[in-house]
Amino acid sequence: MSARQPTPQERSSLQLTSGIPVLTITRVAIADGGYPVEVNDMVLSADRYQLHYVLPAE
Repeated sequence: MSARQPTPQERSSLQLTSGIPVLTITRVAIADGGYPVEVNDMVLSADRYQLHYVLPAE
């Protein structure tokens, strides 16, 4: 996950005002066999989301 300034297209699509950063998240789901089955790239307005993750310790 990272934060950055949006591209002009992202600013328009997300209806952002100037100065609002975006959060970028790339999520890869791994099957039991160890191979990826889904990749999800997300761009979120940083002022509209609070992210909370619970990751099991192994």
